Amino acid sequence: MFPVAAQTLGGGDIFDTIQRGNIDQCADIIQLDRSTLRQKGWGGFTPLHYAAYQGNRALTQLLLSNGADSNAPCDAGQTPFHFACRNGNVSIMHQMLQHGADVQTVDQQGKTALHHSVAGGNVLAIQYLQETGMFRFSDTDRFLLTPLHLAASTGNSDVVRYLLRNNRCAADAADQQGVTPLHVAAEKGAIEVSWLLLQEAGLQILHLKNRQGLTPFDLCRQGTTFRHQQLTQILKRFINEPTDQKPKESYGMFYWTLLFPSLSGAVILLVASALGGYGGIFCALVFPWLARNILSQYHRINSYQGLPNPVYVGTLAAGMFHSTVCFYYKILPNILYCTVLTQNPGRLQQDDADPRFSSVMSLVEANEKGSRFCIYCEIFLPDNCKHCRLCNVCVLDYDHHCLFLNQCIGRGNHRLFLFLILSMAAAHLIFLYASACYLSARYVLLSRSAWWTMAAAQTWVLVLTAMNVLTFVWECWLLVEQFEAVSMGSTTYFKRCDRVRRPLWRRWGTAMSFLLEGKRPQPHRVYEAV
Repeated sequence: MFPVAAQTLGGGDIFDTIQRGNIDQCADIIQLDRSTLRQKGWGGFTPLHYAAYQGNRALTQLLLSNGADSNAPCDAGQTPFHFACRNGNVSIMHQMLQHGADVQTVDQQGKTALHHSVAGGNVLAIQYLQETGMFRFSDTDRFLLTPLHLAASTGNSDVVRYLLRNNRCAADAADQQGVTPLHVAAEKGAIEVSWLLLQEAGLQILHLKNRQGLTPFDLCRQGTTFRHQQLTQILKRFINEPTDQKPKESYGMFYWTLLFPSLSGAVILLVASALGGYGGIFCALVFPWLARNILSQYHRINSYQGLPNPVYVGTLAAGMFHSTVCFYYKILPNILYCTVLTQNPGRLQQDDADPRFSSVMSLVEANEKGSRFCIYCEIFLPDNCKHCRLCNVCVLDYDHHCLFLNQCIGRGNHRLFLFLILSMAAAHLIFLYASACYLSARYVLLSRSAWWTMAAAQTWVLVLTAMNVLTFVWECWLLVEQFEAVSMGSTTYFKRCDRVRRPLWRRWGTAMSFLLEGKRPQPHRVYEAV
């Protein structure tokens, strides 16, 4: 039950004022009559309920400082603190606790503040309540619903991962009707949540029945949406598997996506060669279509497993493969080109966590952003550190996640990454110079009428030359961006805000120091994420 447009019992204006967010007018109303703080509107909601639901920190502070009761229940037994937990605003939750909010109050359904924060879907708020030591993740409401049931009903995969981590919640817990979280997720058609539950508890929960004798598979089959149909096909694959096993991830789509650019490029070039004089026209028509299909891909494969999309890695590998084959077979067979980048990007370890914070409460009291706490690694991030959801690690001195290498660039490999781009740019220059020599040697003595025939015969070299020109332009732009960030002692993700721009010679000195020795200057100004 949530507040709607206020229809107050007493006809007061404070509810409308709070909904408009007018702090000054609200303060005037309270000064005229403090009893308005106890006034109840539709559903028994007090002004503090409305302020907490809207997540208005300033209004909440105003109401609390004037004596608003954070434990006043509405008609459903929910207090303003419950609303703050559902909204997920940790600062408001902290304010209410400082003004005497009772964290153990339950509503008429027996739901605690933890249940409401889970229903709201904010992991930081859940962690904040967990740090109070007043809750257990096994706590249930009057209907025996656990926090995991509520997370499964919302389809929030981040909250489900958090609750399953370290066995906080039992994946096979059943409510009064015998419904498990997988029953809930299957009925909702939540594919990713269902997969997480199966991975955690194994295939045995797929066969658990509720009081009506229905399994999660039965409930899913009753759904009519496309997501229900997809989930039904997934569950059908495992319904006859041994119950003591866990579902195995399928990498068929991953490897097909990885090899698609190379295979499709090879097919296009082979067809172009077979077409002879029309091969160039064929490439001009098909390669833009292929590029459009590749560059329109998302960062994750569109499947229930949520694996990182390797199509960009495959594109880089395809370009290197075809260029290398052409380089060796057609142009200069005796030149070797190989660049590999596999070093640790600088994963954040527990010992490297920010020592200033030991809990979310200390983070709030220091007036720091909630993003300082990584909800995935459950660790407090030092400066210039960011969690990569594709790699699922926190990276020190985070620069970016390179789609073409399928890993992050950070403190451990940023310098090598720059050398890799420099070497690739040099290799492309060599390729372009060699291909220019190769083509000029064949065109210089030809008449203009014979150019078309020679161009058709050299489609492979011409197409790859054009692709290498575009790649070289992109590499130059990337190097400009990288060296500009490095020269300021920063990364491209964390942009330094210098009030006075340093001289060019000093910025070049910083960049060369980083390239040669791997040293960054100590930060002395504010950083800002771009």
